Amino acid sequence: MFDRPSPSLLIAEARRALEGGVAPGFPQKVVANALGIAQRQLEMGPALEEEERTRLVDLLGPEEDLASLNGRLAVAIRSASIDAEEPALINHLIRTTVAKLEIDQPAYPAFRAWRGSKPDQA
Repeated sequence: MFDRPSPSLLIAEARRALEGGVAPGFPQKVVANALGIAQRQLEMGPALEEEERTRLVDLLGPEEDLASLNGRLAVAIRSASIDAEEPALINHLIRTTVAKLEIDQPAYPAFRAWRGSKPDQA
């Protein structure tokens, strides 16, 4: 599940900044980054969230919405009713983290290096 702010809020704030006259330099980069996050979440988010939900159903059982499943997973980890060394749990956590990075920070140097991308790829 993707964190706040939502794509619509990112777009609205970027628009507000642009309408107010964004200063050149870093403020422009912040607005461009926000729009990039919103675009990637709109394009890739639904598929990534469905993959996350499927993994959670495999781990936890009965199908529910993604927020409920994530809540149940947190309770299961806290209460140790799921083994922290469970390969399916570790796989889920890694894949969920990678999905968030794909949306929020695809050009982050350490992520790019881990993913095996060349510096000019984002």
